[in-house]
Amino acid sequence: MVRLLIIAAVLSYALPGYAGVNSKEVGAVLIFPEYKATNPGEGQAYSLVETYVSVTNDRSVPVRAHFAIVGGTSCAECSFDLDLTGFQTKRITFSRERRLGIWMTVLRDTSSHSETGEPSIITACSERMGFIVVTVEQPGSLPPVTLGANYLHGDAVVTDLGIVSSWQVGAISVQGVGVNDGNRELAFNNVEYASFPSIVTANFWSPGESVDTRLVLFNVDFRVGSTPPVNQCHLNFVNAEETVFNHSFTFGCWMDRRLPDIAPGFYEDILGTANGFLWVKCDAGTHGALVTRVDSDTYRSEHADTMFQSMTAAQSAVLELTPSLGGAAHAPGDTQ
Repeated sequence: MVRLLIIAAVLSYALPGYAGVNSKEVGAVLIFPEYKATNPGEGQAYSLVETYVSVTNDRSVPVRAHFAIVGGTSCAECSFDLDLTGFQTKRITFSRERRLGIWMTVLRDTSSHSETGEPSIITACSERMGFIVVTVEQPGSLPPVTLGANYLHGDAVVTDLGIVSSWQVGAISVQGVGVNDGNRELAFNNVEYASFPSIVTANFWSPGESVDTRLVLFNVDFRVGSTPPVNQCHLNFVNAEETVFNHSFTFGCWMDRRLPDIAPGFYEDILGTANGFLWVKCDAGTHGALVTRVDSDTYRSEHADTMFQSMTAAQSAVLELTPSLGGAAHAPGDTQ
């Protein structure tokens, strides 16, 4: 497997006939780097947060979309199937609600434009946040048959109703490139599915009193029910004098962490700049994504007419890490 070295910019290589891995194309696999649902009524120190996930079938033939909702703490999976007719778009709302005396993340189909009646509940998951993997499958097939068809497109919007802000992240689209073996063990090796860059790069805002920048990573190379993996990652970032800072950290199957909590040097008074550049590479695991987000509640309230009036998110590339045994990444739904 060819690994790409990326220093100054994210490079993408594609074989003829497909675009590879990005958030602009339709694909056979969609990866949503984050979903969140919180409710202060649960006793959590969070505002009311909901996530809206949209998935579109870009072709005229019907398909089945298999959703694996992966919790970021235990890596537990909550799965369901959603049938899509030709050119159909479905929107799923994630909200934290109390059901039968237990707080759950409730998923509803809110695709209908009708203002009457409560949207139907698809399923309920235990964890408040994590990431999502969606694959294309043959409708009605038992056992399920995964297809390498590049049919799906999607995006997610996370809203914080407590501070009246939101951010949008496009789904990472991975294209099928060859003969699919039909199971839920996904090989991102340029044979079954497109492969990933080896290093993630991104610009970032320097965290300060009014700006909070976060790093989101995920890893799909694990089996549900097993101990979450420990991924050793290396982070380089650059200040205004072009001095390179180095730091290492670990995460399991998913993380959402403030940059200063990863490396104290991210503070603006240390960097000497209001923004900078970073890259991430991990030694274990298989795949991940990097999302930098600016949360600026204090600044926004004091400077209502500035660019910080809304919360912003900038998704970088996904990365390919050290390949797992056999070069395959186990889909969260594959427990065989």
